[in-house]
Amino acid sequence: MLATLFSPEVLLILEIAIIGAIAFFLIVSKNFTSGIYLWLLTVLFFKYQRMEFADSIMPDMDISRIVFVLLLGVFVLEVLARKRRLYAFTRIEYSMFFFCVLAIASMVWSGSFVKEGGGLGIGELLTGYLFPFFMFYVGQHVFDTPGKRNVFIKFIMVLGAYLCLTAFLEHFNVQALIWPKYILDPTVGLHFERARGPFVQAAVNGTVLGFVMVSAFLFLFVSDRKKLWKIFSWTLLILSPIAIFFTYTRASWLGALMGFAVVMLYAMRHKKKMFLIITILLCCLVALSLFFILDDDTMHLASRRAGNENPIYDRLNLYIASMNMFMDHPFLGVGFGQFKERVADYYENIEGIPFRSAEIAEHDTFVGVLAEMGIIGFALILSIYILILSKSIRLYKFLAGNPKEKALIAVFWSISAVFIINSLFIEMRYFDFVNCLFFIFAGIICGWERNYDTALA
Repeated sequence: MLATLFSPEVLLILEIAIIGAIAFFLIVSKNFTSGIYLWLLTVLFFKYQRMEFADSIMPDMDISRIVFVLLLGVFVLEVLARKRRLYAFTRIEYSMFFFCVLAIASMVWSGSFVKEGGGLGIGELLTGYLFPFFMFYVGQHVFDTPGKRNVFIKFIMVLGAYLCLTAFLEHFNVQALIWPKYILDPTVGLHFERARGPFVQAAVNGTVLGFVMVSAFLFLFVSDRKKLWKIFSWTLLILSPIAIFFTYTRASWLGALMGFAVVMLYAMRHKKKMFLIITILLCCLVALSLFFILDDDTMHLASRRAGNENPIYDRLNLYIASMNMFMDHPFLGVGFGQFKERVADYYENIEGIPFRSAEIAEHDTFVGVLAEMGIIGFALILSIYILILSKSIRLYKFLAGNPKEKALIAVFWSISAVFIINSLFIEMRYFDFVNCLFFIFAGIICGWERNYDTALA
């Protein structure tokens, strides 16, 4: 980590310089989307360089959170200067607002809003909901042209090239070229010796790599794109499935497979026979390449992960505990962020389901909401996803005569499949990067639908 390379004083100067450079860049470029990309990169690479405020009500801070405050300030100033018109809230934004209000009220009621020592206990609320929901709202405003929407996909693809390269370097243990170096530290994060990337969590790395794989299809669906991006897309379609395999995470494998299925359904519906043939041949090439690059140790690890039943039993025990929580507190749950504190009281011995440990966090994003916030919180979070999906379907129908534009919606549906499948096996609230990436894309689609609807009116 940076703390091992620089003294605290130099590190502070470095952080101020980075933030100042970002502020200057935002002012000069006058392109808010550039600020979003820079913020996402600070989330990705500076998450583990955090400043803690002991005996203070302030939450922990890092560069990404300071840059977020900067972005918020710039956005507010643009609105006050009438350079940007605010959209009225729809049912999606109201659902997001009431969900966050309910979460805060739940934390106050359960006594977890202020942590022991005086700090605010809102870290999970920030990374899981407040940051992503804000980016959803902002995304509707700033990604307002086809060019900006395509650049968002290009950002995911370029990021994907780095993640694929890092996954290969991790797998083949080329430590000298791996960056950031905290990836090599087994005491940081989880899933050491699997491809976990800068997230230091294999499941999240696999989720984002799933995003990368399906995003690469966009420029293959549109015939008038530059050949360079088509070549880049085919390259990612070869590398990303192998990188996902190197995560040795079944949820990531399943999510990527479902996202791929959505893309294939779109291709079949639009009669892209040649595309399907090439893709099938590409899949055969990937499978063949795996045969040559996998050694006995890799095959042993993959088979061990695929056949390991312990995570299945853990999740079954968690589901049982979660449903017991829900039955005990059906309307408002046990309190936002209280699952780990209360789960030991709700386990139940069931024949045929081995029990391993009481000290384990929730592993299903939606069931976690049901247990902690009851049916009211669950209904709110579920309505957000349903309303986003309905808007994307409505936009798809608007664009009936424009197949080039419809391809982006197909990619969004594929990314949604990857995200939701993985959310059933991972508690996503801890990982702001993947949450924000998904909700920015959702904001792009919903803002596009809003503008299209206004134009038709």
